[in-house]
Amino acid sequence: MMAKKPIIAKLSDDRVLIFNRDGISRLNAKGYGELNDNFLSISLVESLYLVSKKWIKVKSKKDKFLSFEELYDYAHNIDEKLCIKYLVYKDLRNRGYTVKTGLKYGSDYRLYSRENIDEIHSEYLVKVFSEDRPCAISELTGFVRVAHSVRKKLIIAIVDDDGDIVYYNMGYLRL
Repeated sequence: MMAKKPIIAKLSDDRVLIFNRDGISRLNAKGYGELNDNFLSISLVESLYLVSKKWIKVKSKKDKFLSFEELYDYAHNIDEKLCIKYLVYKDLRNRGYTVKTGLKYGSDYRLYSRENIDEIHSEYLVKVFSEDRPCAISELTGFVRVAHSVRKKLIIAIVDDDGDIVYYNMGYLRL
């Protein structure tokens, strides 16, 4: 799809901004970022994925192009869970899902089905954990409750030390 030359993007705190009209429409059509009046705002995780695919090149505030590693280090300083979040984002995107932030719902991501990229509502919420950092059951029940209240299914993604991911479907069971 993106065989054209990379789209130039500009780092802005915890977001990456794209002002090029063609770049905005190409990325927005594929479900990346949040559209604003004259720019597309994409998350650091999305940016890392797009840099790894050579679809975008990110310029620092000092107008220097950042390598994947430099952007990763920058992003990791902002979010210590970046590594596992990125692995899950990349895996879901590579499986054909559209992945958006789930911040509003207290989760890491909202997940849209592969069939219909133009859906208004996501079907799933995804919460990312690492295998070596356990989650309290009370915390987990809170996530399930929120997902249920907004009519979404909750997926727990657990990343092990080798970067392998196991997905669990969490929900209520009526007996």
